[in-house]
Amino acid sequence: MTTSRNKRVSVVIPNYNYGRYFNKRLDTILEQTYPIYELIVLDDASTDGSVAIIEEKLAEVREKYPDLQIKFVVNQTNSGKAMLQWKKGFEMATGDYVWIAEADDLCSRRFLEETMKGFDDPEVVLSYTESKLINANRLMLVPNFRWSRDREKTGHYKSSYVRDGRREVEEIMAIRCTIPNVSAVVFKKSDKIPYLQYFDEAEKFLQVGDWYFYAKVLEYGKISYNKKSLNKFRIHGKSKTASAKKDEKHYEEILAMHKMFATKYNLDKSVIKRMKNEEKRLAKRVGK
Repeated sequence: MTTSRNKRVSVVIPNYNYGRYFNKRLDTILEQTYPIYELIVLDDASTDGSVAIIEEKLAEVREKYPDLQIKFVVNQTNSGKAMLQWKKGFEMATGDYVWIAEADDLCSRRFLEETMKGFDDPEVVLSYTESKLINANRLMLVPNFRWSRDREKTGHYKSSYVRDGRREVEEIMAIRCTIPNVSAVVFKKSDKIPYLQYFDEAEKFLQVGDWYFYAKVLEYGKISYNKKSLNKFRIHGKSKTASAKKDEKHYEEILAMHKMFATKYNLDKSVIKRMKNEEKRLAKRVGK
């Protein structure tokens, strides 16, 4: 069996006005105990001086890591959509695996080492770790997201696991997005998975496109979950997550996702019931 040490990982860092976080973020990537193959930095027309900060930092990195492939692309106009940057990163990546490491997040030095172990099973297409939630000043707010993803207290996340991706969707991801942050995920690049098509389809959602994308990818293989909180998901005043939770549009998009899952997947009656309970909970939050 191929070991995790043989795999080439392309790291994509999407950035928009996170210049103040960039240097520390890149340090946590370069300090990984698992070597990265390629670094792709994408700036979405930042207005905070990010480009100068990134250029200065990358000059240091090129000198220190002369064998590391580095690409830096700056948009002339802001795309306004994170999914477009994810797509661009996938298109540019030449590695066999892609880690979308958002510029305002952080991670443990062992994040990649642990995540890549999931791909020792050749059928795994998506591997991710548990996440901590931190604030703008790097203070931890919660140690993990198990409480929010498993509100029904099924114990699904008590242990690390590898399982069929479609089963994961049909039994738990159909209820809510169970991957809170893309920075916690590494994807396996495969010609069998139409990633670019799914990015395009996900764009129709303003706030739950990531959920749609994960679910579609998981139709092609297994998912690996590592219960260690090795990703640090930052939430702050400018975070879309912070402002979207009670937004009516967010609620409407969740209803659309539920409809898709109920129509196109083989859901058990118990899952449908949990889905409806989730809709009631969210409706109450938005005053429905």
